[in-house]
Amino acid sequence: MTVSYKSLLPVAALGALFLTACGSKSTTEVEIPDAPDAAIETIAKEMMNGNGGILWRAMPASYQADVNAIAQLAGAKVDAELYNKSFSLVGRLAEVADKQKEFILNTKLGGEQPAEEIAKIDAAWPSIIGFVKTIASSSISSSEGLQSFDGQAFCDQTVSALVVFSKDLAALSDEPDPLQFGSVKLLESTETTAVLEMASPDGTVETEEFTKVENRWVPTEMASEWTTQMAEAKAQLEAFSPEEMTQNKPQIMGSSRKCVL
Repeated sequence: MTVSYKSLLPVAALGALFLTACGSKSTTEVEIPDAPDAAIETIAKEMMNGNGGILWRAMPASYQADVNAIAQLAGAKVDAELYNKSFSLVGRLAEVADKQKEFILNTKLGGEQPAEEIAKIDAAWPSIIGFVKTIASSSISSSEGLQSFDGQAFCDQTVSALVVFSKDLAALSDEPDPLQFGSVKLLESTETTAVLEMASPDGTVETEEFTKVENRWVPTEMASEWTTQMAEAKAQLEAFSPEEMTQNKPQIMGSSRKCVL
């Protein structure tokens, strides 16, 4: 793998608060092994194959409950009209950009672009637009959708769609595809801890410590910080006052209309 596993699980967990669109295969038939190296290898390979749902199944049950609760609390706290229209604006801007593709690709804003760079963007254009539209049309694009947030459905559908798009988007940079899998080697372990060596296809080797939480292997750093981070997120949401957003609502809505026009 070209990125450490600890960067995947938090993205699926916390990113789920902000990103369900195209359907994908169900993860019910995918079993995550008990052995730490086999577990991480299974998760990495499923992700590489576009199965974003595996990330949710890789999380401890209490973590899943925390993420669902935080997302649903956020849905109850936001100003529904402002929140919903913000996502609607993003979707409309994507539609406009898609219709103006040739103009955007040929504009010299920001300076002359090499032909090969324009070709890369052109090739990745469907994924660029698809990525944005997936988020803008997802279940969390409305306060009602957030309030009924289901992490498993989100990962099965939206995360899987975004993973597919990300493969094309990775081609826009000189960096390797972050989801490419190399190998995992178990260096040492106890019943609840493990140290894994993970090698990427380009030869990069990383060592990561894992802790077993509720029959799931998670990065030790993540396990040690999870409770605190979730408590802080909940406290911030509970302290949030919708009235404060309402006071600025006319100005924000006015700016949004101008963007569309």
